[in-house]
Amino acid sequence: MQTQNSLNSKSAIFRLLFFTLMIGLAIVYIMFTFKGLTSKYGMDQAQIGRQIAKNEGPTTKLIRPVALQQLEESEKPIDMLRFYDTTHSPLNTLIYAGVIKAFGGDDPEKFAMSKNQDVYELDRIIAGTCMLFFMISIGINFILISNIFDTKIASMVAILMLVSEHFWNFSQSGLPQMLMLCIFSGACYLIWKGVQRQEAGHSPVLPVILSGFMFGLLALAHWMTLWIFLGYILFVVGYFKPRGVAAIFVTLIVAIFIAGPLIFNAKNSDGLMGTAYYYINGATGVGQDINFRQLDLPVMNVRNLITRVIKNTLQQTNNIHTHIGGFFMATGFFLALFHPFKRNSIAVFRWAILIMWLFGALGMSIYGLSDDPLDPNQLHILFMPMMSAFALALISILWARLPLSQQPGVVSLTPFIVIIIITASPMVINLQEDFRNIGQKTVPGYSPYTHNQILTQYVNDTEIVFTDQPWAVAWYADRTAIWLPTNSKQLVEIEDIAKKYRASIVGIYMTPSIREGSQNQNMQLYGDLTPLTYNLLGLQLGNNSLKGYAELHKATQELVSPTKGRYNYRVPIAEDPQGITAAFAYTLYTNIDPVARREESKNSE
Repeated sequence: MQTQNSLNSKSAIFRLLFFTLMIGLAIVYIMFTFKGLTSKYGMDQAQIGRQIAKNEGPTTKLIRPVALQQLEESEKPIDMLRFYDTTHSPLNTLIYAGVIKAFGGDDPEKFAMSKNQDVYELDRIIAGTCMLFFMISIGINFILISNIFDTKIASMVAILMLVSEHFWNFSQSGLPQMLMLCIFSGACYLIWKGVQRQEAGHSPVLPVILSGFMFGLLALAHWMTLWIFLGYILFVVGYFKPRGVAAIFVTLIVAIFIAGPLIFNAKNSDGLMGTAYYYINGATGVGQDINFRQLDLPVMNVRNLITRVIKNTLQQTNNIHTHIGGFFMATGFFLALFHPFKRNSIAVFRWAILIMWLFGALGMSIYGLSDDPLDPNQLHILFMPMMSAFALALISILWARLPLSQQPGVVSLTPFIVIIIITASPMVINLQEDFRNIGQKTVPGYSPYTHNQILTQYVNDTEIVFTDQPWAVAWYADRTAIWLPTNSKQLVEIEDIAKKYRASIVGIYMTPSIREGSQNQNMQLYGDLTPLTYNLLGLQLGNNSLKGYAELHKATQELVSPTKGRYNYRVPIAEDPQGITAAFAYTLYTNIDPVARREESKNSE
């Protein structure tokens, strides 16, 4: 009895320490080291959420040229100030809408930034929502893994999730991965219950059908997860009895979930997938951003698709450690496939995980997965908890066979302590660096992204700009922005579309991100619009001749020349005259007198 009480006491202390650390880390990341949302796709979903919160429906202030072309080719009317989004799955934006509404974020004035702020407060709210889903995911996985193995393995996985910098980075991106992790963990719990019931001789139909609801929600969080669902359906057909019956019900449930958004896409674009189709960069041979930025709809290239699938598969294989969140031991899951677990339910469940992961990896190979750790198509991270659990179970079994494991105290936990230290090291090192940099401002009053709020002084909410950073303009400035197309010919075509539908495009807004690539890369990205990037380079280097390069260059003279250009006012937007902000110079070419507009803005305040 005393031993049991002692164990209960230790368990209570462990849980208290764990929850204290979890809440503490969340506060540190959200209040002290947070620099704003880190993913442009996260910002894009956040601004759509705000549009919904403002009762504007699932509209977007980020206009992709390819979406304009889809509407033009399908002969559907275009309203650039009420432009429906057909790129993102809807669930994450709906959740953001509810959270933004609850905090009053639907009122733009309430969260307007002052010059003393470095972080947009709505960024914290979005990141805090992601962190909440992350913490719920830890709890779901603890319960699930305790069910499958024991509380020791479950506790280890919970600790590893907590000290993984990769998970915290996703939590600060604005991407839906933490929501997806939460839903997928719930789906795995129901799959496990189904396997358990069948192995015990009971009907698995109820938990399997309920899992269909989770996969329906997962698809609404990210269309890519339908690949995981395909793997799950294969497992359901091959394992659960009566064969095929559960699979039919589950498929129908998921179909019902996704039917509404697909019909919405078809109504507001040229097909069921809308602009989401152009995430398939493997099918067209170019990156997602290029697909979105061109009016010429990309054509499927089967030969190129096969080549890129092979290339992406090799890339995923070589970087699997990074994709699974830096958990070096999670790859031990593949070794655990060869271990003869005594309980058949465990042996069966691992094959369900493997099949779902293989189909998810196939989808990522087709759609493309960049080297960016926060790639929006990243699905590997969803499998990290379960893969880690199986790897840890295998390590526990092998370690138990060694005499050292029988030693009292900490010695018996040696391999697990080593695993935690290795996993936590990147987070600890980077947090130390972040704490050293607290209070050091690279841009007085604004971060590189939030600097876009200054645009509100020159552009009102019924006007539109071209820009290389439309996600930031849409989210931080709350202004409609067209993603800068790949050349001047397409820019003129977009202007013609705007005139046709009486939309007011008033300028071209260039930000520092346009100078991130080399000159050759910029030529590939912007074609004959590349001279626009030299003005920013001139501001950054203090080179007066480069500052006026775009105005003199033949390719861009008709756009931005003070005497001949359609956008004949050049406004260098940099807050600090001493040059501290030179690396973050912004330029607006506009057809509206900026001095008069600023006076108008001051008077309205």
